[in-house]
Amino acid sequence: MTIRADSVVTGGTGFLGRWLVAALTREGREVAVLARGGAERAPALEAFVDAHGGDASRMTLVHADLAAPGLGITETIEGVRDVYHLGAIFGFGLERERVRETNVAGALRVAEWARAQPGLRRLIELGGYRMTKMPDWLLDAPQPLPEPILDRLYRHYGAYEASKYEAHLALLRFVAEHGLPFTAVHPSTVIGSSVTGETSQVTGLGEIVEKLWRGQMPALAGSPETWVPLVTVDHLAAFLASVPTRPETVGRELTVLDRRTPKLPELVAAIGATLGVAVPARLVSVGLLRKLPSRLTGVERETLTFLSEDDYDTEQAEAHAAAVGLSMPDIERATERWVTHLVATDFGRSSLDAPARFRSVGGSRTFEAGDVSSADTLFLHGLPWDGESGRDLAELLPGEVARVDLPGMGRSSGAHAPREQWLAELLADRGEPIHLVAHSLSTGIALRFAAEHPDAIRSLTLVSPFFLQRRAPWYLRCAALTRRLLRTWDAATLQRRLLGTEGSILPAVASARRSLSRPAVAATVAGSLAQASHHAERAELRELLARCARPVQLVHGERDPLLDVPEGSFVVTIGDAGHDPHVTRPTEVASAIVDFWRSATTGAGYGSQVSTSSSGSSASRMLAK
Repeated sequence: MTIRADSVVTGGTGFLGRWLVAALTREGREVAVLARGGAERAPALEAFVDAHGGDASRMTLVHADLAAPGLGITETIEGVRDVYHLGAIFGFGLERERVRETNVAGALRVAEWARAQPGLRRLIELGGYRMTKMPDWLLDAPQPLPEPILDRLYRHYGAYEASKYEAHLALLRFVAEHGLPFTAVHPSTVIGSSVTGETSQVTGLGEIVEKLWRGQMPALAGSPETWVPLVTVDHLAAFLASVPTRPETVGRELTVLDRRTPKLPELVAAIGATLGVAVPARLVSVGLLRKLPSRLTGVERETLTFLSEDDYDTEQAEAHAAAVGLSMPDIERATERWVTHLVATDFGRSSLDAPARFRSVGGSRTFEAGDVSSADTLFLHGLPWDGESGRDLAELLPGEVARVDLPGMGRSSGAHAPREQWLAELLADRGEPIHLVAHSLSTGIALRFAAEHPDAIRSLTLVSPFFLQRRAPWYLRCAALTRRLLRTWDAATLQRRLLGTEGSILPAVASARRSLSRPAVAATVAGSLAQASHHAERAELRELLARCARPVQLVHGERDPLLDVPEGSFVVTIGDAGHDPHVTRPTEVASAIVDFWRSATTGAGYGSQVSTSSSGSSASRMLAK
C-alpha cells in the first residue's frame, strides 16, 4: 500500500501529538501518523482533529512501533518532507531497558527512516527544556555514552528523563554524521489549551494541582525562586507546525516557554486562589526531599530534577515565533482554564459535558457547568451530591441547562453569605427569568429565593422537597457522627445508602464520593442535614410553598412519600423510585418537567393534584439503611 504524506508524526495519538496533527492538517498538509494499532486508533483521532479545527480527511494512521526494526512499517509513504518525532514512553518509575529501547533506540530508528526519504526537508525532535541544562560530565562524555556514564545518568535522573537526554545526544551525533536537516524543540511543562484548558495529561504539575485540590499537600517542594515555566499545548503545536517553514531554524535548539510564568510558590498560590483552597505556607528544600524515602514524602524522586532556579535561553525560539506571527497567550488566564478543566474532568477520570468555570459568588469559588447567565434552566443539587448528579437530567431537558455546586459542597468553596443570597448573586446578571430545578436541600434555597425575587423565576420544580418528608433519624441529625460516616463510606456503600442499589458505581455517586473526601465538604453536608431536620426550618418552608407566586411542581419517588402537601399542589410521583429519582429515573423526571412547563404555560392542569405517593422510605431513611 502506498500513502502520500508531506508530514509524518510519531506520537501523533498522544497529548501534544493530537494537537500537532490538527494544526498541520488545518494548514492543508497531508499527514501520516505512525502509531501502534494504526487504523484501529483512527476514529478517536479523526474525531479529535475535526473537533479542534483540523481536517481529518488529510490524515492517515499507519501501524508502526518505535521498538521494532524499521519501525515495523509495511506501507510505502511517498512525498515526505517533514518528520516530527514526538513518540516516547512517558512516566516515572519506569524500567530502564524498556524505556531505552523505545525512547533511545526508537529515536535513532526514526532518524534512520527519515534519512531514507529523498525529499526530506526537516527532522524535528521534541525534547525538553531541561535538556538545555545538561551537566558538563554528560555533555563532555564520549559518544555513544560509556556504561559508567549511563549508570550515573539513569541513577540521577530516573529512566524517563535520562532516556530523553541519551536520545537527544544520540540524535545530535547521528544528524551530524549524516548531514540531516534537524531542529530540536525543547518545551517547558505543557498545560492545556489556552482557550478551553483542555488537556489529557495529568502527570507532573497536574498531580501537584490534584494534591492541592484534595488537601493532601502539607508543604511545597523547592525554594522561593524555584521556577517551573509553562507553555500551552495549542501554542506549542502551532510552533512545531511552523518550524520547518523557515530554513533559519535548521540546526537550532529552540526552547519554548512562557517567561511570564510566575515562580512556583506564586504559581501554586494563584492555582489555590482559582480553586478556593488553602495553599501550603511551608517550603521543603529539594535536597532534603532527595534524602527522604518517597513513601514518606509522597513525592516521586524523579520529579525533583525539574524543580530548579535555572533560567533558560529562549531568544532563538522567540525570534522564530515573531517571524511567523505567533505570540504567547495570556498565561494567567490559560492556567486558570487548565486547572478548571482538570477539576471538571476529575483529573482525567471523567469526560466534560459542558463548559466549566469557577466564579466568585457570595464569597465562594463556585463551580459552574454550563453558563448560568444564558441558561434556560438551573439545576441545584441536594445532599450529599454535587452538580454531577444532575448531568443525565440536564442532557434530557430542552434548551440550555446549567449546574452549580452549592457553597462548601462538591467542587465549590464555602461562602460567607446565606445560600439564598448566594443564589441571588449567582443569577444577578441575567436579563430573563429562569426555570429552577432543585433537589432535596436546594428546594429550600430555591423557595426562599423565589419569595424574594419572584420576577427572576419562570417556574420551580422541587424534587424530593425535604421539608415535606420525614425527618432524618436521630443519629443523622448529629453532625459529628454524620461527618464521620460520610468520610468513611466507600462508593459502593454510599450508593447502597443513597439509592439502595448494588453493582456498578454510577458516575454521580463516584463524583459525590470524591467530593466528600475533600476537606470540610463532609462537615458542610453533615451540618446542612442536621439543619434541615429543624421543625422551624421545615414549617417556614411549607408556608413559603403555600404562598409561592410562581408555578411550582413537586416531584418525588414512590418509595419516598410526601407529607402535608398543600392543597392543589402540582405533584408527580415517579414509580419505584426513592429520594433521588433524577439520578435513577432521569428520563421520567425530565418528561414530567417538560409536561409541567407546558401546562404551566397554557394553564392546563396547573394547580391540580396530578398523582399521589403511596409508601416508601425518605432520603434520610435511605441513608440510614
